[in-house]
Amino acid sequence: MISFSSRQPLLRQLAKKGLEFDQKLSRAFEVCASKPDVHPEDSGFPDSYITLSLYRLNSTLTQLVDLDDSRYNLFHEYKLAPPCPPEQVIPGHRLCAVLTKAAELAAPSRTIGAGHYLKAVVALTLDEPAFPAPGFESQVIHNTFSAETLLWGLGHSAWTPIEEAPEVRDVLSALDGRNLIDDFQYLVSVEAKRLVFRPVSRLDGFAMERDDGLATERLAVLTHLRDQYAGVTADELLELEDLVNSPRVKEQDLQRFFENHSQFLRIWDFREVFPQVYLTREDEGPLIPDFLLLDREIHKATIVDLKLPGAKTVVQKQNRERFSALVEEARAQLLEYRDWFENADNRREMKKRFGIEVFRPRLGVVIGSASEFSSPYQRQKIVSRYPEVEIATYDDILAHAQRRLALVKSASRSAETD
Repeated sequence: MISFSSRQPLLRQLAKKGLEFDQKLSRAFEVCASKPDVHPEDSGFPDSYITLSLYRLNSTLTQLVDLDDSRYNLFHEYKLAPPCPPEQVIPGHRLCAVLTKAAELAAPSRTIGAGHYLKAVVALTLDEPAFPAPGFESQVIHNTFSAETLLWGLGHSAWTPIEEAPEVRDVLSALDGRNLIDDFQYLVSVEAKRLVFRPVSRLDGFAMERDDGLATERLAVLTHLRDQYAGVTADELLELEDLVNSPRVKEQDLQRFFENHSQFLRIWDFREVFPQVYLTREDEGPLIPDFLLLDREIHKATIVDLKLPGAKTVVQKQNRERFSALVEEARAQLLEYRDWFENADNRREMKKRFGIEVFRPRLGVVIGSASEFSSPYQRQKIVSRYPEVEIATYDDILAHAQRRLALVKSASRSAETD
């Protein structure tokens, strides 16, 4: 098992073990790099500095919680410690424990992402018992300073048991994807002539008056149909962020993620998602787009291809900007897919398979980063030259999902106050 020591610089240890931080975690570490003196609670650099830095860098954690920064002391606020180059940071005992767990969660990958880091904090906080605080009744010492950071930021003391701070437990559970609703039951419904099991939570019984004046008993249930409203969870968002920020990510990794979490493609309207549909051809091999998105009710289809997050998308030469050769290649590939639908026989084949006749589907590609564009104006200017293809960056996908998560969070808060 990989483990870390509180006696050597952290970056040197990572290099020796063949590990690396992803782009988000590296940036957070650079921002908070310092040499604090947090004796006797710990020695070296605390895990809370990285957690607070991730919060301030607009990570998924930022979408889940609003922290009161004014309550922090040296143990949690890196701005109060003497700054230093990242190469000089020596981790404290609690940070070593978090990193050891994060490396375990990241395996077999050699890249530790922000999601692995935050989930390691969750595991050490929720799964490992805290220690009684000597001389303080009903107070505890947590396994991570990060837990204390959340407790301080939400109005508690640093030594409050997590069981007595339900809002902190909810944030931690959301980061890890733990189910906050433990009373799932199932209803059987008929959908498209098929029996489908749908998870629900039982709310309560109620009486409904009929037209004849008699009352009938009914049962109120809460359905959990995330696919119907494009809901995302915090742990899914962290998983995608880790993939996008990893220098080792491959297109097949992204393909697998979007197949399992198709709601992230809601930046395009659709009702159904079909991965890697074969568009057969007589004289050549089949065309295989990454995704076919369909809305049969309004006869709308979109073909989407995935490229790498680190792909170069914009080229600037002699005061002229244009899309890179990679984008041109993706555009040509998508247009070839669209041309397949010009053939009437091909459209009839699609109708047999999917119940919809598709003609000239919309085209989209997910590629690169929004930071490639120098300004929103420049982006609009370049994109306007490619009206056939909608070009979305991975930042766009993440931002859209974060807005969905923020909306769900806001709706939940409103429901609690009503």
